[in-house]
This record gives sequence, C-alpha cells and structure tokens, in this order.
Amino acid sequence: MLIPFVRSDLERNDRFSFSCNRCKLCCRAKKIQVNPYEIARIAGNLGISTTDCIRKYTVENGSYLKFDENDTCLFLGPEGCAIHRDRPLVCRLYPLARHVNDRDIEWFSEMERERECRGVCGTAATIEEYLDEQDTCNYIQTANRYLKVLWEMMHVLDESRASENNPDEPDENGAMENQPDENTVWTDMDAAVKKYCMETRSAVPSSIEEKMRMHLDALLLWTKPS
Repeated sequence: MLIPFVRSDLERNDRFSFSCNRCKLCCRAKKIQVNPYEIARIAGNLGISTTDCIRKYTVENGSYLKFDENDTCLFLGPEGCAIHRDRPLVCRLYPLARHVNDRDIEWFSEMERERECRGVCGTAATIEEYLDEQDTCNYIQTANRYLKVLWEMMHVLDESRASENNPDEPDENGAMENQPDENTVWTDMDAAVKKYCMETRSAVPSSIEEKMRMHLDALLLWTKPS
C-alpha cells in the first residue's frame, strides 16, 4: 500500500510535531518493515527466539510484520500496541517516513494520515525533537548499520551474477565465503549468531545489543568474497 506524502525533502531542523490520541488507525492497512534488531527486540519482549518470531509474526522471511485477515497488526490489542516499548522504528516515526540513500544522505517525509485519524500535527517542535521524544536514536543507528551491510550483500551478489554472465572472465571477487545455511535466514539473529559462535568458538552473548553487534560481524564475514 502506497501512502501519499503531504510534505517531503524535510530535514531534522524542520518544524514538526504530532500528538497521538490513540485512535489506533495507524496500526491497520500498512506494511511495517522490520530489520533483524527490531525482530530481536520484539522476540525479547515476547520471550521467544528470533526464529520463532519470524515464523509467527512476520512475512517475507522477516521483512515485514504480519497482519491478520482484517489487515490489522497482530500486536494491536484492546489497549493499544502490545509491544509498544519495543515497537519498530516505522511505528515510532509515524506519521513521518525516513529515507536514506547509498551516500548516507537522510531526509524525511510527512505522510498523509487516515481521514479519521484523531492525531494532531503541528509545528510546535522540530523533527529532531520528535525523534528524541520517540526514542529513535538507537533504532536509527542500527538501521543504518544493517542497511550498509545489505547494500554490501547486494553489491557482492550483483558482481557474482555478472561473473556468471561472463564465464570467460576470471572471477576476482569469488563467492561469498562461509555463507550461512540455506535455512538460516539472514534476518534471523539468533540462528545466525549461533552459527557464527560455533564457527569462531565464541560464547553466545546474552544481551540483544551484543548479539546485534556479533550478527553484523557475521553478515560482513559471510559477505566478504573468498
């Protein structure tokens, strides 16, 4: 579902404020993108592994949160979001959208809200202040780190495909070494970290932050050409 923008090309110092009045309409008819860190936060909130969280609560191998037959987020309950403390960045930003390109240039857009939305937009603060209010700092930093790894993975994959299309040329890049098992989805932090710890004979970290750092190390290792 494409949501029209009211304003775009916004920077952190642009004026923006939003007061949510808990109408819960933003939890319906959306595609909520998540990264491995966000999945781990949700899994920790629920007391389950990231493997189970991906299987039960996401679609497209952990790319988006799963919605029910009424196109409502599975985590929306009578009192609101059941995982509000660990909600993804997309939810924290609403009604803003954040964009980043491959040169690390960041900008924001203000989305068109639902007609019945009871939230109130204004200019009482700045986007920077809104980001702080929604506790987005760690989420944004982590999203940037995973995005860089994803771009690197795509770059290596493109070069690998190019080599396959030119079999007479020497493959200087090689394949991605130490690739994870086919059944280990790259978004599955617990499974990937477990495999990485077995390979490196390391102890599995206990905190989500430590697991995230090790997960990024593992993805970079597996992405590196042999």
